[in-house]
Amino acid sequence: MLAGRVMGMVVSTNKVDSLRGCKLLIVQPIELRTQRLLDDYVVCVDDVGAGPGDIVFCAYGSSSRQTDSTRDIASDYSIYGIIDSIDMYGSRVYDKAEEDYSCNWPE
Repeated sequence: MLAGRVMGMVVSTNKVDSLRGCKLLIVQPIELRTQRLLDDYVVCVDDVGAGPGDIVFCAYGSSSRQTDSTRDIASDYSIYGIIDSIDMYGSRVYDKAEEDYSCNWPE
């Protein structure tokens, strides 16, 4: 699985039938301990109602098509959950409830 922050969305008018009606989000992978944004982006099918700024976990490859709603979708990445908190090495390193929701991402 991959953890990342939702950075935006993709709108595509012309696409394969299996993607019609799917919400497509841009996810930038993060380093779990610091939530530092990594130098990469992926487009994911959103299966949980995530939005901009959320930290999510994504399945990729054939695992991205293992739920009832993603089984027949042509996608290599699917968002499977919105992360509420991350505990590592005995301490909390991320808590969504304490996050500042103002957009302060690096440009």
